[in-house]
Amino acid sequence: MIVSGRLGKGPCESRQEEDVMKVLLCLLLLVPAAHCMQKQEREEIKRTLKFQEPGPSARLLVDNVYGSIIVVGYDGPDVQLVAVRTTKADSDRKMEEAREDVTLDINEQRDRIEVVVEAPWRSRWGGMHDRGYRYYGYTVSYDFELKVPRTTGLYLRTVNDGDIEVTDVEGEFEVGNVNGDVTMTNVAGSGKVGTVNGSLEVSFRKNPSNNCSFRTVNGKVDVTFQESLSADLVLRTFNGKAYTDFDFAPADRPKLRKEEKRGRKLFRLGDDYTVRVGEGGPQLAFDTLNGNINIKKYSK
Repeated sequence: MIVSGRLGKGPCESRQEEDVMKVLLCLLLLVPAAHCMQKQEREEIKRTLKFQEPGPSARLLVDNVYGSIIVVGYDGPDVQLVAVRTTKADSDRKMEEAREDVTLDINEQRDRIEVVVEAPWRSRWGGMHDRGYRYYGYTVSYDFELKVPRTTGLYLRTVNDGDIEVTDVEGEFEVGNVNGDVTMTNVAGSGKVGTVNGSLEVSFRKNPSNNCSFRTVNGKVDVTFQESLSADLVLRTFNGKAYTDFDFAPADRPKLRKEEKRGRKLFRLGDDYTVRVGEGGPQLAFDTLNGNINIKKYSK
């Protein structure tokens, strides 16, 4: 016979449930307490950096791993640097190790200034072998804010925990992120902009005169040019669409690629599609795997 309804519980079951609830409550209370035991240190670094030979050929390199980079152009001759270093460690000993292991290397040369975060888990402009917080017992991040002469060429890189922002700079550029966005506003010059997990948003005060590339894997590519743009646009997206405000015409036929699969010849269209704006000119490449491409015309 099936009886509907809720059966009552005996006194032993009730006590067992109460004990379980007490244990869970204690664990929840211990989580924030353990987190609060982590050591944390914050340091602000301010420097005025000087090019020995300032001018249009001057270049600034900022090579970061954890943290953001913000660069603003101005009319002065020097680079004004503010860097905030945040260190978190499991203990006083690990905090001391972090101070010794992770350093900010600043190098002022003839027409070049280099600002590089040196750490056990990285190689300069190469790969990373970060084993994580649990292995080292500490983590260190740098958040940079810099004012630079407007014509300075920029070489900027970060990997985690921060975006890159550039405003009012006219020099050549090579800007790369991995897990974050890149935003460049009111810029001139030509170069490369890229990230992996993030979006790109770039607006040009003056159209580039040389080739450029704008690439991401997971994110949108959003670039604004002046209405006088004359260039060849190379478009590539897999899970997304490409849009533009400019009138255009196909610049070439889709490329035909020949492959062999299981002994059979296979012909397929190439991944790129090129269109011409105006009379053509520098090649501007737009590439994303998961996201849309938006090529906009500047409007006041």
